[in-house]
Amino acid sequence: MSPPASPSQVPGPFAEPLTQIPVGHGPLGIAMAPDGRHAYVTNFGSGTVSVLDTATRTVTATVATGAGPWGIGVSPDGSAVYVSNFGAGAVSVLNTATNTVTATIGGISSPVGVGFAPGGQFAYVVSQGADTVVRVDTATHTPVATIPVGTRPYNILITSDGTRAYVSNFGGDTVSVLDTATDTVLNTISGFDLPRALALTPDGLRLYVTDYGGNTVSVVSTSSNSIVRRVGGLSIPFFVTVAPNGQRAYVSVDGTSSVQVIDVATDTVTGTVPGLNVPNWLAVTPDSRFVYVVNNGGDSVSVFGSPPGIVPGQGPIGGGTTVTIIGRHFTGVTAVTFGSRPARSFTVLDDNTITAVTPASTGAVVVTVTGPGGTGVLGHFYYIPPPLLTALSPSGSPVGGGKAVVISGIYLSTASAVKFGSTSLFLTVDSDNQLTVIAPAAPGPGNALVQVITPGGPSNTLTYTYA
Repeated sequence: MSPPASPSQVPGPFAEPLTQIPVGHGPLGIAMAPDGRHAYVTNFGSGTVSVLDTATRTVTATVATGAGPWGIGVSPDGSAVYVSNFGAGAVSVLNTATNTVTATIGGISSPVGVGFAPGGQFAYVVSQGADTVVRVDTATHTPVATIPVGTRPYNILITSDGTRAYVSNFGGDTVSVLDTATDTVLNTISGFDLPRALALTPDGLRLYVTDYGGNTVSVVSTSSNSIVRRVGGLSIPFFVTVAPNGQRAYVSVDGTSSVQVIDVATDTVTGTVPGLNVPNWLAVTPDSRFVYVVNNGGDSVSVFGSPPGIVPGQGPIGGGTTVTIIGRHFTGVTAVTFGSRPARSFTVLDDNTITAVTPASTGAVVVTVTGPGGTGVLGHFYYIPPPLLTALSPSGSPVGGGKAVVISGIYLSTASAVKFGSTSLFLTVDSDNQLTVIAPAAPGPGNALVQVITPGGPSNTLTYTYA
């Protein structure tokens, strides 16, 4: 049975591109520096990389690399940029302090995607021509391992703990799951349709994969390595990225020259940004406030702001949630209220952005902002009671795991994760009173405490017994 697809929908536009930044010819890739001060764009047709200053939204340097620069990645410390030159069969290493090429790594057939291990000791380069991934020592700029993957691989994504890597195999309709400790393929996930781009939620429980040939984004459970649902209604989706705050995913859609916005809580399309020109890669600033989109057909990068609203839109009844409020005309704001209660504190970051700390309350409340022009309603905030668990069925299994476990209780509909001991798992919400999860394997017989995590806080724990 195929995973369910969310209903096709055509949301109205929530924003127009704020800025058009001219770059080189035929731009493809973009990567954001960890501090958000610069973004780096590969210009496939020009053989260059454009360095963007995100404060001024201008190109401050243009660096010649090699023929056909495609993929790009910035090291975790921001000191180096790796550029895969598809046409040259080499990777250029850019020093970000001087914006010069300081090394060239040759002998990689048709390199495309680039990813860095969290500590920056290694870079991983997808070799499309050899159907492999090449692990590179960043201290010596030399390849140290070659890992066979699927047919015509495209992009690579490394988990935040560095233990796993995901590779999209465009020619094989699969995603390879790599063990970075052993340089081996742990699992091959099938069921895609020309997969290209990859993005992980911050908790690491969901992997988004663009199905370039299927007009969908597949949602993969990283705990079971299987497709659990598809987001439909996307005409030729190219790239996907998840905002660092984990609230929204952005998908560049070539068929409609737009970016579609996915609500990560529901995996549904909630907005669209029109007026782009063959949009390709995307990057989001570290504060999740701005999105940069490469226009391959327009030789430019578009910049737009996060959609209006309140992020996150849910939190515990005791308050204390820091939310970001996006809107307009916030300069001079004197009050932010949640229902009848003032925010514990708030800060006006600019004319479009406020951060505020929620007071204690219950239910759904209207959020208002008061400024020189009057009081405006910005949306709703939902106070979620903490969940209460009552039963597990079954309450145990063999140590190999793999069994479906039904968790019963109350206030479960907003659950984001289930923990079996220290292992966090993807879940299926059946109702406000029931969740289903697949029990993980255990190292040996014994008990594991099961807990559900929601915006209202963690639940009580129940015991699951491994025999």
